[in-house]
Amino acid sequence: MPEGAFRRIAAAEALAFMIAAAEQARPYRLFDTRDADSYARGHLAGAEPLAERDLGHWIGRLPRAEALLIYCYHGHASQAFAKTFADFGYAEVYSIDGGFEALVQAMAVMHSALPVAVVQPSRQPQPKEPAPCR
Repeated sequence: MPEGAFRRIAAAEALAFMIAAAEQARPYRLFDTRDADSYARGHLAGAEPLAERDLGHWIGRLPRAEALLIYCYHGHASQAFAKTFADFGYAEVYSIDGGFEALVQAMAVMHSALPVAVVQPSRQPQPKEPAPCR
């Protein structure tokens, strides 16, 4: 990516990125820019809340080479956050189009596409009933 630029990616592409990064033990940061109540009601595993007032904190601490993925409600506010990180020299910054809702939908599609294992009940012998007392 050119310096000062960020990339917009689809939710499915973001999920694929995160899966590949986890498989390769490649570090990345995932940020949720929605309000605290929305974050508390649900967020992606590993997502850290990010508010405008916290940008200075993160910009001073994150490695410039670490990939950053940012989502919001629908994919608009995350672009502003992504641009800020890119302007500060972060090399790999992504804004997730469609935001949280698109991520939830993409996860549902991904989950439904996974093969389902058929589990057969075990064939263990049934215990015999005790003989009646006489």
